[in-house]
Amino acid sequence: MHYLDIMKNNQIRVFTGGTFDLFHNGHLNILRQAKSLGGYLIVGVSTDELIKTYKEEPIMSLENRMEIISHIDFVDEVVPQHKLFDIDQFNDVKADFFVVGDDWRNNQENKEIQWLKENNKIKFFPYTKGLSSTIIKKKIIKNAQSTIYTTLQK
Repeated sequence: MHYLDIMKNNQIRVFTGGTFDLFHNGHLNILRQAKSLGGYLIVGVSTDELIKTYKEEPIMSLENRMEIISHIDFVDEVVPQHKLFDIDQFNDVKADFFVVGDDWRNNQENKEIQWLKENNKIKFFPYTKGLSSTIIKKKIIKNAQSTIYTTLQK
C-alpha cells in the first residue's frame, strides 16, 4: 500500500519509546508529535533494566510509568520496551514509523537507527530543550540541599 493511501485511511502505526520518568511537558511534546504522524500510537516504556544500561535508575517503577502513559487520551497502546530501537519489537507491533527526538539524528554507531534510516522508517522531532527528567532530578537535589543548609544555619 502506498504511503498516501495509508495516510488517507488513517492506518499509519507509529511507535515511540522512552523512559518517561517524572513525566513532563517534553514527554508530552514528543508523544503529540508522534501521534501527528498517524492514526495509531504505540508507546514503548523502557524497563528499569534497560534504563540502567545507559543512565541512572528511574525514580518511578515501570508499572507507574506505563500507567501514566496509558491514560493519555491519544496513546493507543503501551508496551514495555526491553531494548533501545528494538527492530524486532517495531516489526512485531507492525509500526510504520519510529519517532525519536532529533538528539539522535546524527548517531552513527547505533545499527538499529541506521536500519530505520535506510528503510525510511524513522522520523525525528525537535527535542524539548532545557527540560528532562535528569534536569528535574538535579533541581530537586539542589533545592533539598539548599533547604537542609538553610535549616542547619538556624
